[in-house]
Amino acid sequence: MTNFEFEHSVEGPATAAAVWALWSDVSRWTEWDEGLESATLDGPFAEGSGGTMVVTGQGPVTFTLTSVTDGVGFVDETAVPGAVLRFTHHVEEVPGGVRVTHSVVVEGPAAQSLGPVVTADLPDAVEALVKLAS
Repeated sequence: MTNFEFEHSVEGPATAAAVWALWSDVSRWTEWDEGLESATLDGPFAEGSGGTMVVTGQGPVTFTLTSVTDGVGFVDETAVPGAVLRFTHHVEEVPGGVRVTHSVVVEGPAAQSLGPVVTADLPDAVEALVKLAS
């Protein structure tokens, strides 16, 4: 199976609790991810819950929270034609603040063409998240 992998970390003067508050309130994802028009979650921010993101210029996609560790991180998964996208979000305390890491694994025949498109604005989104949480 074809894979594409990408990871980006940003450190800043935020707290893990502040980052977690922004992650776990899915309706606020648009505040730090300019690539999203909207995001909703059907149910609690917990493993197994699903939701919908409206990606600018691409329309709605559904996602499922496949792993949630309160205050630490979560994984969401989206299936699209030709690929499965797995986004991992992790926050850890470091001297002077936090390190936030977002990583993406794309699997499937469309991974190599889709991966760069999906991750193009990820560094900006992580930077904006840390800034907003600070």
